[in-house]
Amino acid sequence: MSGEQEILDGDLLLRRVNVKLPNMMRRDSLTHEELGPSSAAFKPHDNGTSVYVRSILDDHRVELTGVSENPHDSIWELEAKSVRDQELEVIPDPWPSDVPEPEHPRNAAHALIVGWRGLSQNQVSKKAGVLARQASCVYQPVKQPSSSSGEPG
Repeated sequence: MSGEQEILDGDLLLRRVNVKLPNMMRRDSLTHEELGPSSAAFKPHDNGTSVYVRSILDDHRVELTGVSENPHDSIWELEAKSVRDQELEVIPDPWPSDVPEPEHPRNAAHALIVGWRGLSQNQVSKKAGVLARQASCVYQPVKQPSSSSGEPG
C-alpha cells in the first residue's frame, strides 16, 4: 500500500547495544564507569548496521522497551544527519525476515546504515566510533543485583 518512507536528516535512529557484552561498551579505565557504546556497537554486519527509525516506531506505537527482545539491551539514539556526516547513508529496510520475531511492529521501522564497503578496518572503526560517541542513551535496562557466579573477581 505505501512505499518505503524516506529517512530525513532530522530523523532519529535507534541502535540496540547489549550492555552485557564487554566489547560493546566503553568504560573509564580508573572507575570502570560506563561511558557509552564502543565503536564495536556501531560496526556493520554483512548488509550494514541495523537501526530503527523513531518516528516510524511512534507511528506503530512501539515503546522503547519494544525495540528489543533482549533484557540486556540499552537503546541509543542519533540523528540520520550524523550518519551522513560520516559519508555513510541510512536506507529503509522494513520487515527483514532474518530477525527474531519478524512480524513484530518494530520491524516496520528497521533501517540500515550502509556505505561501509570498500573502507579499511581502520576507517570502519573510526566512523563507527564517531557514531557511538554521538549517540545518546534513551533507555538503559534495569541493572540486576550482582551475583558471585557471573562477575569476575
